Amino acid sequence: MEDKAKKTSTRENDISGKVPLGAKRRSSIHLSIYAMFLAISMILGYVEAQLPTPIPIPGVKLGLANLVNILMLFSVGPFPTVVIGFLRIILLSLLFGNALTLSYSLSGFLCSFLMMLLFKNLVHFSTVSVSLIGGIFHNIGQVFMAAFLLRNTALWYYLPYLLIAGSVAGVLIGILGGILMKRLKPFFSTIFLAGKYLQKFNENSTYANKKENMQKYSKKSLTFPNAKV
Repeated sequence: MEDKAKKTSTRENDISGKVPLGAKRRSSIHLSIYAMFLAISMILGYVEAQLPTPIPIPGVKLGLANLVNILMLFSVGPFPTVVIGFLRIILLSLLFGNALTLSYSLSGFLCSFLMMLLFKNLVHFSTVSVSLIGGIFHNIGQVFMAAFLLRNTALWYYLPYLLIAGSVAGVLIGILGGILMKRLKPFFSTIFLAGKYLQKFNENSTYANKKENMQKYSKKSLTFPNAKV
């Protein structure tokens, strides 16, 4: 009888709000999604490193990993995006690169991310425009870091070619990102917005009606309209 009473008390505490209802499950789902993004971005970065460069100019690449940055920036927010981006760069540099590639990648990513975030929030650009800005400023950040570390101002002569290549790559990644956003937006909305509704439900409901309301709530399917991309 005592064990049964303890279990009942524990269950009441969970429902009453001392332990947020579904908090652990919600956190696990979010961590799983972030881990999936990290794995995909690392795979795209590794695959791109193995592909031959179509243009014989140092620094020219398609920027496949930026596709993950675009998806995360428009779906889960800036903080997870910058964390996953830093982890991807550090892990890929440790596994397949060196200190120079780490510094180039970090400078390019930081410069492009800040400008993408600025234009997305202040100017409300679309995925194509944001990706275009990211491709341009990624190359600017890399050239600046290379010229600073190597003490060679001649590297700035590559910048016009890199800007053209970054613009083309940014537009292509932005178009692909827009297509994927339209397909994945309902999924992200269901996962993240449902978690917020559950948290609000758990904070505002009383113990007397939580059991009854949770049974009704769990039977409802959450649907959210697609956001414009």
